[in-house]
Amino acid sequence: MARSVLNTVVVMRWSSPWGPLPVLVRNGRIRAIALDPRAPLPELSQSSDTRARGPIRSERDLAQLMRGVLRGEVRARELIAASDLSDCTPFERSVLMALAKIRRGSSVSYGELAVATGSPRAARAVGGALGKNPIPLLLPCHRVLSARGIGGYGGGAGSRWRPGGKAPLDFKRALLASEGVLVD
Repeated sequence: MARSVLNTVVVMRWSSPWGPLPVLVRNGRIRAIALDPRAPLPELSQSSDTRARGPIRSERDLAQLMRGVLRGEVRARELIAASDLSDCTPFERSVLMALAKIRRGSSVSYGELAVATGSPRAARAVGGALGKNPIPLLLPCHRVLSARGIGGYGGGAGSRWRPGGKAPLDFKRALLASEGVLVD
C-alpha cells in the first residue's frame, strides 16, 4: 500500500512469521494487531490521539517496524510513538507504557509491573489491563509472567483463539523461547 495513512483509519496486512495478520492503523499509529486473522478488530471510539502523527505511512513502514520489534531493536519510546492507546483507560495506558520498557529476552511478574506503574498492590489489575492489550507483540505482554509460572495470554479473545495456529499459552511459550526466556 503506497498511499499515506495519516488522518485515516486503515487495515493493513503484516506478513508476520506466523502468516499474514491484520493490523489496524489510525493516524499513522498501530491501534490493534489481531494475532488470529479470523478475530475481529476492535471498534474504534471517537476519541483521537492528540500527539503528532505516527510513523507508519505504509505497509512497508509497518513491516520494517515489526521486524525491528521482533529482533529487539526498537526502543520503548519508539514503541510508544508507534502505538495508538487513545481508547485505553489511564490505568491501562500506564501499564502498557511500562510494558514497552521490558526488553527482548527479559521478563517480569505481574507484581513487578504493578510496582513499575506506581500501583504496587495492583497485580491483578495489571493482568486485566494486559488481557486488553490491543497491540500484542508491539507492546510485549508475553513477557509478563505469574509469580508461579507462565500466567495467562489472550485476555478475552475466547477459547477458539489460535495465535500462530497454536494454543495461546503455547504461543506465549514459543515467543518467550525465541527470546531466550524459558518457562515451565
